[in-house]
Amino acid sequence: MKRFCALAVAGVLVSALGVRAQTPATTFRAGVEVVDVDVSVLDRNRRPVLDLTAADFTVLEDGKPRPIAAFTPVDLAPRELPSARWLIDVAPDAQTNDLQREGRLVVVLLDRTVAPSDADTALHVAEAAIDQLRPDDLAAVVFTEYGIPQNFTTDRRRLLAAIRQPTAGSSQTSGSTGSCYCGTCTLDRITDLADAVRDVRQRRKLLFVIGSNIAVTSRGGCASAVSEARDRALRAIGAANLTVYAFDPSGLQTLLANASMSSPSGRMGLANLQRISNLMMLPDHTGGRAVFGNEPAQSLPAIFRESNSYYVIGFHPAHADGRFHDIAVKVSRPGVILQARRGYYAAGAKPRGPAAAPRGVNAGLHEAIAGLWPKTGLGLTLTAAPIAMPGLRAAAVALTLGVEPPPAGGGPAAGSIASVTPRERPLNVLIGAFDREGRSLAFEQGTLAALPRRGPGGTFRYELLARLELKPGRYEIRAAVEDTAVGETGSVYGYVDIPNYVSELVSLSGILLYMNPAEPMGQLNDALHEPIAVMPTPRRQFARGDHVAAWLQICQGLQRSVMPGYVYAEILDENEQRVFHQETRTLATDVGANRAMNMSLALPLETLDPGQYVLSVEARQGNASARRDVRFSVR
Repeated sequence: MKRFCALAVAGVLVSALGVRAQTPATTFRAGVEVVDVDVSVLDRNRRPVLDLTAADFTVLEDGKPRPIAAFTPVDLAPRELPSARWLIDVAPDAQTNDLQREGRLVVVLLDRTVAPSDADTALHVAEAAIDQLRPDDLAAVVFTEYGIPQNFTTDRRRLLAAIRQPTAGSSQTSGSTGSCYCGTCTLDRITDLADAVRDVRQRRKLLFVIGSNIAVTSRGGCASAVSEARDRALRAIGAANLTVYAFDPSGLQTLLANASMSSPSGRMGLANLQRISNLMMLPDHTGGRAVFGNEPAQSLPAIFRESNSYYVIGFHPAHADGRFHDIAVKVSRPGVILQARRGYYAAGAKPRGPAAAPRGVNAGLHEAIAGLWPKTGLGLTLTAAPIAMPGLRAAAVALTLGVEPPPAGGGPAAGSIASVTPRERPLNVLIGAFDREGRSLAFEQGTLAALPRRGPGGTFRYELLARLELKPGRYEIRAAVEDTAVGETGSVYGYVDIPNYVSELVSLSGILLYMNPAEPMGQLNDALHEPIAVMPTPRRQFARGDHVAAWLQICQGLQRSVMPGYVYAEILDENEQRVFHQETRTLATDVGANRAMNMSLALPLETLDPGQYVLSVEARQGNASARRDVRFSVR
C-alpha cells in the first residue's frame, strides 16, 4: 500500500451530488458563457411565490442590466413519508455519480459557542434538520472546533451519528482561544464551506449555524481580524448563493444575574442585544432568518418549505477578467423576500486546482478524486464491503465498480451498443481511502482489461473488482476510472464502516450480492482473499428470472470463547411487509480458525413483485448482535 496527500476542504469531503432543474426545456451548460443564479422569492408569510416568469426578473451585473438568457422554475417533489420506514433509514450501499437529481444542499454547523447547558437543545435542532431532508437532499455535519465531520450524504444514520458524538455541540469556552484567535473561527469555517459549494449549480444551498454568538464585530486588537474575516465570509456566501439560518440554543434569557434583581443591568442587556444582533447579521444578509426562543427546532418545517420552489436564471456575463463582480436580482412583485447570490467570479481567474498528484500516480485520475464533486464523463457505481482478514486486525474491503460508457451524445447516461463498441478494453483505475478528517490512508491503481456485460434495453456496462486493506474505522472511498477508448473519465464517492473484529463479540462483513452463475470481472489487484469464493456485482436492480445470492461473513471476537448462535435473515417490501424469513442455528464447530464463518443466501427473486426491497441479516451470540442491510429492486 502507498499513501498520498490529504484532500480536504473545510474539514469536509463531499460525496456524490445531484443537480437537475425540474423543467427540462432550458439547459444550463457548464462553462463560463452563462452565469446561473438560483432565486427564491417568498411572500410575507415566507411561502414560495410560484407564478413568476422571466419577464418579472431583472438581473444587474455591477449595477448594469443584463439580458436573461435562460429561465427555469424548479419545484421539488412534496415531502411524503414512505410506507416503509426502512426507505428512510437504510441508505443504498451502491453509490453512483448520477447528477440528474433534484434536491438541496444542507450544511449543519455546530458552533463552538454552544454552552454545555444548551447542548441538548443544539443537538435537537440538528437532528430535526436531518429529519426534514427529502430523499435527494444532501446534507453534511461540520463543527467549528469539536467533533468529527460527516461529508455530504443522503445516509441519515451517518449524519445522526456525527451529530450524536460525545463532543458534538459542546464547548470549553465561549471566548477566544489560541485555536480561535479573536473568535473568528466561525466566520472562517463559513467562508471555507461557502467556497467548497460555490461551484455547485442549480441547487438551493442552506447553512444552519447552531450557536449562541458569531463574532462579526469587535474592538481593540481584534477589530481588524474580525472585520477581515466578516468581509471574506460575506463575499464567499454571496458568490456561493448560500442562505444562512442561525439557531440560538440558549433560549429566552431573563438577563437577571440572580433572583434578587428586579431589573437587568445595563451591561447585561447591551451584551445580549449585541449577541442577538451578531446572530442576525448573516441571515439578514442572505435572506434567511435567525431563530430564537425555547423551541428553535419547531421552525425547521417552515424553513425547509421556503426552498421547495425556486427559479434558476442564467445570463451572459460581461466580464472575463477573473475578478469578483456584484450581482443584484430584482423582481416586479411588491412585498416579497428575495434570496439570490450576490456575485460571481468571472472567467479568466486562475483555477482552484487540486493537490498535485503524488509521484507515480496517474495525474488525470488523481484530479478526478481530488475535487469536491465526482466527475461524470463515465457513469459509475461503487459498493464497498469489509471482509475480516486472518488475525482480525484489518479488513480487505471488497470494492466493485460498475462502469457505463457515455452514449454517442455524451453525458452520464448508460452506454448503448450503438454508441460504443462493446468489447474488451483497458480501463485505468485509481481507488483511495480517506478518514473523516480528509486524510488519505491508502490507494490502489492500475490498468485492467474489462469485458462488457449486456443489460436491459440494449445497454451494457463493465464491472470491476478491487480491494483495499484497512484497519477498523469509518472511511470515505473514492474511485476514478478512465476509458481511453472514448476519452472520458468518471469518479464516484462512497463510504465503508469496518468493525473492530477483535473487541466486538460478534460482527458482520458487508453483504456481497453475486450472480449465479458468476460472470467474469476485471480485477485491479488480487482482489479478495481466500475466504471469498464468490464474484460480487455492484448491481442492485435485478429481473425476476435472475439468480442472485447474498454472501456474508460472521466473526466472533477474541474476548471470549467461540459460542453457538443464530442468524436471522428477512426481506421487507415497500409496505414494510415481510416477504422472506430464514432463521439459521450456528454451532461453535461452524466457526473456522479465523473465528469466522461464511454464509450464502439465495434471493427469492422469482416470488417477488416489481419494487424495492431490503435484505436484513442479523447475527446473535448470547447478548451480542450485529446487523447489516442491503437494498435492491426487482423489475
